[in-house]
Amino acid sequence: MVDEAWTLTYNGLASGKRAYGQESLLTLGNGYIGWRGATVFTKFDEDHYPGLYVAGVFNQTNTAVAGRDVVNEDMVNMPNPQLFNIYVADQAVIFNAETIVDRKAQLDFKTGELTEHFLVKVAQGKLTIDSKKVVDPLEYHRFGIALTITADFDGEMTIESLIDGSLLNQNVERYRAFESSEFEIKKIENELMFGQTRTTAIDFVVGAKTYGPTGAFELVKSENPALQMARENFKLSVGRPVKITKVISIATSLEIKVPREQVTNDLATSSFDDIQKNNLAYWEQVWQKGDISLDSDNPDMQRMIRMNIFHIRQAAQHNANKDLDVSVGSRGLTGEGYRGHIFWDELFVIPYYAANDPATARDLLQYRINRLAAAKKNALVDGEKGAMFPWQSGQLGDEQAQYIHLNTVNNEWEPDNSRRQRHISLAIVYNMWVYTQLTGDDDFLNQGGLEILFETSKFWLNKAELGDDGRYHIAGVMGPDEYHEGYPEADEGGITDNAYTNLMVTWSLNWLLELQHRSTVNFDTIAEKSDFDSELLKLAEQVAEKLALVINEQGVIAQYAGYFDLKAVDFAEYTEKYGDIHRIDRLLKAEGLSPDDYQVAKQADVLMTIYNLGADKMAQLVKQLGYELPNDWLSINKTYYLERTVHGSTTSRPVFAGIDVSLDNQTEALEYLTTAIGSDYYDIQGGTTAEGVHIGVMGETLEVVQNEFGGVSLRDGKVMIAPRLPESWRMLSFHQQYRGIWLELELTAETVTITADHPITVNVFGHDYMLLANQTELITKG
Repeated sequence: MVDEAWTLTYNGLASGKRAYGQESLLTLGNGYIGWRGATVFTKFDEDHYPGLYVAGVFNQTNTAVAGRDVVNEDMVNMPNPQLFNIYVADQAVIFNAETIVDRKAQLDFKTGELTEHFLVKVAQGKLTIDSKKVVDPLEYHRFGIALTITADFDGEMTIESLIDGSLLNQNVERYRAFESSEFEIKKIENELMFGQTRTTAIDFVVGAKTYGPTGAFELVKSENPALQMARENFKLSVGRPVKITKVISIATSLEIKVPREQVTNDLATSSFDDIQKNNLAYWEQVWQKGDISLDSDNPDMQRMIRMNIFHIRQAAQHNANKDLDVSVGSRGLTGEGYRGHIFWDELFVIPYYAANDPATARDLLQYRINRLAAAKKNALVDGEKGAMFPWQSGQLGDEQAQYIHLNTVNNEWEPDNSRRQRHISLAIVYNMWVYTQLTGDDDFLNQGGLEILFETSKFWLNKAELGDDGRYHIAGVMGPDEYHEGYPEADEGGITDNAYTNLMVTWSLNWLLELQHRSTVNFDTIAEKSDFDSELLKLAEQVAEKLALVINEQGVIAQYAGYFDLKAVDFAEYTEKYGDIHRIDRLLKAEGLSPDDYQVAKQADVLMTIYNLGADKMAQLVKQLGYELPNDWLSINKTYYLERTVHGSTTSRPVFAGIDVSLDNQTEALEYLTTAIGSDYYDIQGGTTAEGVHIGVMGETLEVVQNEFGGVSLRDGKVMIAPRLPESWRMLSFHQQYRGIWLELELTAETVTITADHPITVNVFGHDYMLLANQTELITKG
């Protein structure tokens, strides 16, 4: 019997973006590859998109648009090695709504296996076809397919096993107007296909070997130079299954000197059973301490929690990422949305890795260390100082954000100022801080992390200008709320004194100044290397005390200077007119208006500071800057921005959920969490899951479950636990790792049951407890 709490199941056929979205959610991966869950019998069309992505493999293309050349750097959809063609009595078996009698696809999170069942009509009768896909997380170049085909008739069957090298990048409909030929096939040699990305010159080899009951399929020379083919003929007998396996390997010159040797060896020594065995071993190990178990009135919440864990643990894992120079893009390796680029979404997943798989968190942070030189170059190009990390990063770390983008409402090209979201550098610093807090790994700071902090601090100290009011001001930036790119009617983009940016800069400078006194950090040596002298340290102290905010008499912190002067939007009117208004920015622009003129937010970036640091820390930062807040400032600010926020980003609702937990509004918080955690499964943004899952909201909702409702804080040098479960949650249990110590937690509204594998002091319900190794303690509130 299938356990629905561990599976994602689709019955019947979907079409269009819904089908694409299912394929995104059915993706298998191992940190190195992402293998979309498309049926093995289909090519690209409006209902199917086979995708195979290798982490770090990007290519640049050039397209003339409106009289200018547009350069796009894309994560490359590699050749499709999963394709099978089936023929019965020399007639191709067609897979479509007219021939498929029954279809069921099922992803098992516990085992990491994707199975698909078909009952297909052919002229002679019916074929029952079952496929199973697995990816090897240990020998991470390998993956495989098992097919079982059973007929209700006697006859002849031919199966072709193919590698299709004629693919384009076509997952995202609005990108299809751009050049999308990303690689060329150099040659096909036996089971191997050799290729190279067109402009980035990354060599790759993909190979496949297919086996039937009597041995390997026979290789066949194809007239198509981009098609590798093997073929075998079979006798069909009523009720007698034909079993086939396919072993696949892919390698590139990015991670290995001779890709051919890797693939050749994999095909010579591997079987489907080998791959499946490694896959099962990996997921068994993951779920031993990686599961989050929830006893609640909503069983679907448990399934969504595990789905999110599954995708995050596929997006990166140490077995692969230790050898790679990559990070996690906003869609992971599940689709081509945002061209596979790495954004600030790292902020929502690296803390998860730090508490559950810290070696992987360290691997991902190395991606930024390796691109510090590029960030310094980016700053020079823009006339800045220090390091300016790009809003969208790809292979090299140069800025990949566009200057124009397509408004899908009016189908017109519009300016894009999103590159002004300089807070990406603050997200990187935040991730470093969380990693060191949870792991105690200060050596990371000595091996590149502190240099990033010095160089990004230079950037912000240069941006902060002392005004006549005696305060420092930061201009020309954007906050996380992308609906405000500049001031009304302004010639230049960017806004001044964005509250999220200024508060996080204050926090970042505080951390820099604290590290002066940490004996395990080579502060002076690295400061000298980074040319960060005593004058800059003095300036850091001054800026951290005098950055500007705008706060009104009610205690509302303005999103930025001038925000209170903007016009109000009649949301009821726009909802009645358009229905879905989560992209109200596009609706306004299509009407000839600008969201820059209005108090409307994609996400409330003032409140995002609370997600990062907590309400108490944010209040301390405001006080440090010399401002006063009323006692009920949190409720006031939440209410103010909720009335102006349309949740245009999937990352918006979890922020409100966390704040509501702090305000003891657990019922409302749970509503936000329920919508957010199922945002990909229910595709609440109207088709965007087709372009890949939203990896950021997956990590963010797990943070709400564990750290907000679970009340587990592993920061600020101590473990603090104070559950705040909603009424419908009876029990929540999970593991967390803190500075090398595993904590096993079982939480109810009134009790904490905790076991640590080493001695540790923890604070539970406001009181300190000394835990002995491997001894379970039951602590009751009150």
